[in-house]
Amino acid sequence: MLTNEEMHHYMDTHSPYLLQLSFMYVKDWSSSEDIVQEVFIQFFKTFDQYEQRASVKTYLTKMTIHKCYDYLRSFASRKKTLMKVIAQKQPVSYEFQNLAEQSKLMQYVLDLPMKYREMIILYYYEELTTSEIAMLLSLSDNTVKTRLRRARVRLKIHITNEDWRELLHE
Repeated sequence: MLTNEEMHHYMDTHSPYLLQLSFMYVKDWSSSEDIVQEVFIQFFKTFDQYEQRASVKTYLTKMTIHKCYDYLRSFASRKKTLMKVIAQKQPVSYEFQNLAEQSKLMQYVLDLPMKYREMIILYYYEELTTSEIAMLLSLSDNTVKTRLRRARVRLKIHITNEDWRELLHE
């Protein structure tokens, strides 16, 4: 069983990273916060089952990705998306959302289908190798490489040479 200090340490250390990762998947800040909260609750409840075959960060990352998938398949996700379209509300301004909206490249990445978006996020933003991504997502190395290549092709369609130069200066 974990002490309160250990729990706070894990949360303080990994929350910002997991929030950003979750936001990249679900594109909604409040849902991302809920997902990360659920991940920590599950982690603390099942900590005795953690076998330490991977780092805590890797373990929490995998849990977060699975929770994001669950959320995206849920009725709540579809309902929230539909309500946003109907209401045409502007999202609440959070620091990370502002960063995502300011960057053209980030917007193009967020517009990619999930299977390509996660490859770009994990490879370029999280700086994982293709082997690490394959292990994290339970895919073959070749599948990861193929999805990464296809994601790059989709991004190249939207990004002009001028945009590339702008992105290099950001």
